[in-house]
Amino acid sequence: MDNFVFKLNTTTNTSKYYRCENPQCTMTLRTDINDILVGTKGHHSHPPEPEQIEVRKLKHVIKERAINENTPVPKIYDEETSRFCLTSLAIAIIPSQREISAMELFDGLSYVVPKNISSKKK
Repeated sequence: MDNFVFKLNTTTNTSKYYRCENPQCTMTLRTDINDILVGTKGHHSHPPEPEQIEVRKLKHVIKERAINENTPVPKIYDEETSRFCLTSLAIAIIPSQREISAMELFDGLSYVVPKNISSKKK
């Protein structure tokens, strides 16, 4: 919202409560369960960071493509960074291909580990 990043803090049956991602900031907001803004409380103690939002969008696209395609991550990275119209500041804070590790891309996903074939009973 307004080039600020919020993280979900609490959810109830009727509302979602968010806090500014900046730990020193006290700005909060509330939405209904359908993400319609109900109200805000406080003020931001820092300037907006639109570049962080640009980078998050880019990383999200890279992650989605890596999950859904067989294309190598470095190729996806190159294609998406050239496709996005990023500001010079956003370009400066984009992680490099090496910094975008498989653990970062797939953080939070469930993994299915196949059973060892030799452990099957004959």
